[in-house]
Amino acid sequence: MSEFRPSRAIGLAAAFAAAAIGAAWQIATRAGAATDLGPLDLALLRYGVPALALSPLLWRAGFWPSTARRMSIVPIFLGGGLPFGLVAMAGAGLAPVAHMGALLPGTMPLFTALLAFAVLGERIGRQRAIGFAVVAAGVAAIVGPALTSGGDGAWRGDLLFLAASALWAVFSVAYRRSGLGAWHVSALLAALSFACVLPLWLIAGGGLLSASWRDVALQVAAQGMCAGLLGTWTYALAIRHLGAGRAALSGALVPALSALGGFAMLGEIPDLSTLAGIVLTMLGIALALR
Repeated sequence: MSEFRPSRAIGLAAAFAAAAIGAAWQIATRAGAATDLGPLDLALLRYGVPALALSPLLWRAGFWPSTARRMSIVPIFLGGGLPFGLVAMAGAGLAPVAHMGALLPGTMPLFTALLAFAVLGERIGRQRAIGFAVVAAGVAAIVGPALTSGGDGAWRGDLLFLAASALWAVFSVAYRRSGLGAWHVSALLAALSFACVLPLWLIAGGGLLSASWRDVALQVAAQGMCAGLLGTWTYALAIRHLGAGRAALSGALVPALSALGGFAMLGEIPDLSTLAGIVLTMLGIALALR
């Protein structure tokens, strides 16, 4: 077997692809929350489609290769599988997509850096610390008004986005230590998540069977094919070639893409505080990951 050689070009291409896919997934998830589809319906599509499509790969490669770290399976599933998906999708039903675009990928580099420092011993330099402080200011600009005013409960969605961001950071660090390939971890996460969400969906039910075929088709494409098949793979590929911290560079593009998409497709107009938070979050990520 040939030795793996990281490629900066491949890593950057994968990171930018992951950013575009992430923004599209956020917009589609927010759109799905306004239909008859609930979080369990979206999760069923998010993980069911790639689970079926990638099942031959998992069958040939094996569930967990002997060369991989067995202790990594739990944090990989918690951070990149069904728990992450359900938390993020529940938040999408409570807060605008601009909040999701800024808070979820915006705080992920901070959580990833803290975990990488604690687990991998990666140093947090002065410039990264300054960048994270700017990100924190952006988060405060977005979440602060919602927390103080109460309003329509968007603050609950904001807190769920922060929790989902922390979970994804767990996945980022655990995957880097696992020894799994990008397609293998995508297939594994899809299979485990689908096996868990299917009985939950059968027991709790949902609006999948009563929703319009257009809504279902959109979510099959966005959740199952785009995010499910390509999203995890592109981000895992970026981690493999750039490392967990630099792969989080993709998060710098997502806030603007999500806000623009939310305005163009959903008619959601961010207020001045949210716009300021988006700008600060993007600037903080750029400073932290230069």
